[in-house]
Amino acid sequence: MSKVLLAHRPLLRQQLPSVSWAHTSSVRSTPPHLGRPPLAKKEDIEYCRQLVQKHDYDNYLVSLFSPRLAREAVWGIRALNIELVRIGDTTTSEAAAQMRFSYWRDAVTKLYGDHPVQTPVSRTVHDAVHRFGISKTWLRRLVSEREKTGVNAGFETIADVEKYGERAYACLIHPHLEALGVRDMHADNAARAIGVASAIMNFSRSLPLLLPQKRCDLPRDLVEKHKIDLDALYADPRPKPELREAIYEFSTKGYTRLCGVAEIYVPNSPKQGFPALLAAVPVKEWFERLERADFDVFDKRLQRRSLRVLWQLWRASRRGTWRDASNLQK
Repeated sequence: MSKVLLAHRPLLRQQLPSVSWAHTSSVRSTPPHLGRPPLAKKEDIEYCRQLVQKHDYDNYLVSLFSPRLAREAVWGIRALNIELVRIGDTTTSEAAAQMRFSYWRDAVTKLYGDHPVQTPVSRTVHDAVHRFGISKTWLRRLVSEREKTGVNAGFETIADVEKYGERAYACLIHPHLEALGVRDMHADNAARAIGVASAIMNFSRSLPLLLPQKRCDLPRDLVEKHKIDLDALYADPRPKPELREAIYEFSTKGYTRLCGVAEIYVPNSPKQGFPALLAAVPVKEWFERLERADFDVFDKRLQRRSLRVLWQLWRASRRGTWRDASNLQK
């Protein structure tokens, strides 16, 4: 890797500004009630909890800092996302994938009526929808965005990845905010920025698993800019200098979005929405581990669960900030 590039790299952790909280008026004091007996049984909620714990562990930890009913809503919606992601992993033809996405589109529509599809995930999300008034926009968009990437894999530009993060990943944070009683412009902007950072993190983190399958989720403009030979990388997946440079540029885009969350949106968001915005903490932590690994996505430490995440979430929830104490403004 270019020594000049390394010498002029800004440390990611130096870019994150301080966070303060301000109350706004767009908060419900108490959550609405179903007005009907809940459809989801304890077994349904437990099914969703276990699914999220197994397949989306970082966000499972994030959910633990929300009140019980909001937490259960998050489990249901995150479980729905996992079911959608699984379609691409388990179907062998485009026609079969489209049939399953069509099934879930119909299932989302029925969530807003009295007779949802009778599955643990649908019953759990149905109760969340009617208890908290979860917007249909987020769930419909979640299905449509997952379907797009399942059928047309790959992104042309970094801007395309950012747009996808704002739509697909943020669709998991917006309902969390609504389950906390928050509908606020600044909080929604924060959710979109965290969604962008989450997409960039996941596309970077998945490279060691996808390259042996001759797949690469880096946007094509980044591959071309850094002159990455994909055929050579598929044949010999390893941390080549040009790949590290591309990962550095890509991850910096994501980390910069988190800086915008902290500097612009969080200070003006309702404090009650803080548990949903904690989704930034595991993303920030992974980017910082990536930096310590010199932007080598093949470093095995980046594929392991970090024991620090739960502690960092707890500390952030207590302080109302995800910054290190040494960097807080006095």
